[in-house]
Amino acid sequence: MTEYSDFMYELHKYATQTHALKDKFEKLSTEEKQVVIHAAPEEITNPERIHHPVFQWLENLQNKNSR
Repeated sequence: MTEYSDFMYELHKYATQTHALKDKFEKLSTEEKQVVIHAAPEEITNPERIHHPVFQWLENLQNKNSR
């Protein structure tokens, strides 16, 4: 496996994990969501802030590779 394909593999796994995290967050009660949000670093207000950019990164690379 080349370093690039290894990176792509890990990015795909990371994207999948961020999706699972987002789904689990959405199932929390309002109170639980507040606990999670208050414990998060300032730049991460909720799992959506991680999920969408990671999937966009993966999609951009996959589109570039398919050309």
